[in-house]
Amino acid sequence: MTGVGPPVDGGTPLDDEDKDGLIPGHILTRSELNQWEALNIAQANQWLGRRRSSNVLSVEFLRELHRRLFGRTWKWAGTYRRSEKNVSPYHWATVPQLVQDLIHNTGAQLAAGSGAPGEIDEITIRFHHQLVRIHPWPNGNGRHARLATDELLKQLRRPRFSWGGGRDLETADNARVDYIAALRHADAGDFSLLRAFVRS
Repeated sequence: MTGVGPPVDGGTPLDDEDKDGLIPGHILTRSELNQWEALNIAQANQWLGRRRSSNVLSVEFLRELHRRLFGRTWKWAGTYRRSEKNVSPYHWATVPQLVQDLIHNTGAQLAAGSGAPGEIDEITIRFHHQLVRIHPWPNGNGRHARLATDELLKQLRRPRFSWGGGRDLETADNARVDYIAALRHADAGDFSLLRAFVRS
């Protein structure tokens, strides 16, 4: 998930931090960056659509998905973050092991479960929350985690989540506010808001 601060004007020039690792040199504003990322993400969705199946619960898939989502935008796409982020309680050096543990634990829960639809939804909700909380990538964590979760649901023959009724979660509107609030409640162990949000 990207920053959770106040809305950013689309015409705002990118600062040096924004430009760090940016591939296309013609992009100068936040609006241009958003448009370029949207094109990159559309191409990633086409890639997913061409795949017969995906083993979502693997490091290789999660890294490749991030590369596909942002590989034409950022040089570091598919590479774990190497700095601290205020949206994650985890030190960057622990990210590889945390992702591996999440994959293992989610797989074990699914293998031990009954396969009931509600149970699958609950496991994938918690997978999504923990992937966002780990915050493996320098940027694009929310978009990556939502798409990875939807692909996991598809792999498990469950309908994808609606994520607040299909509203744009990358803009600072009520949908994003609701999503972030649901994640924060889940951080404290209360998954009720996130459970309601993903199937709303």
